[in-house]
Amino acid sequence: MNMRLLLGTLLLLTLGATHASSFEGTWTINHEETDKVAVKFKDGSGVQGNKWTPNVSVGLGLPMPQRFKQAPMSNLSPKDPEVLRCTTMVIDVNDRKINLDYDQTESETLVKGDYRGRKTRWSKKEIEQKYRTPDRKVTKTWTLREDGRLFVSVKLDPHKDKSRRYNRVFDRVPDQG
Repeated sequence: MNMRLLLGTLLLLTLGATHASSFEGTWTINHEETDKVAVKFKDGSGVQGNKWTPNVSVGLGLPMPQRFKQAPMSNLSPKDPEVLRCTTMVIDVNDRKINLDYDQTESETLVKGDYRGRKTRWSKKEIEQKYRTPDRKVTKTWTLREDGRLFVSVKLDPHKDKSRRYNRVFDRVPDQG
């Protein structure tokens, strides 16, 4: 009886470790398919209103742009997730982590559960990570499509602005071995 319980537990642990293994491998962007699933934006739909107002500088007499409200940390735009900029992605699934290597220059590790403010979960068909920064909420989703391609969707939801969704499609690179 104890042997069955032990074997059942080992089987569940093995299934849990390989739950997302269908994502493992090297993926390259498919530009044609990505164009088909790209979300079309209307002109002028980027930033809500105009956050800049002219203000006269006493020294020069020229209008200088100033913000209504000071940004919390920096007025630099936050960097978009690397998965949106890469052309090749390598996915390696471990016990409770997924390692992503983008174009052999950048890497990211997804840790299952709530880790350092990032909530990550995965199954056989989907990987999802959510997190917030002082500027926005980010949701990244990797899904295996019926045709075997990898569909990546990133939703960027800035505070006090319209949310945007960006989609990418990747093809699996066959093993060279």
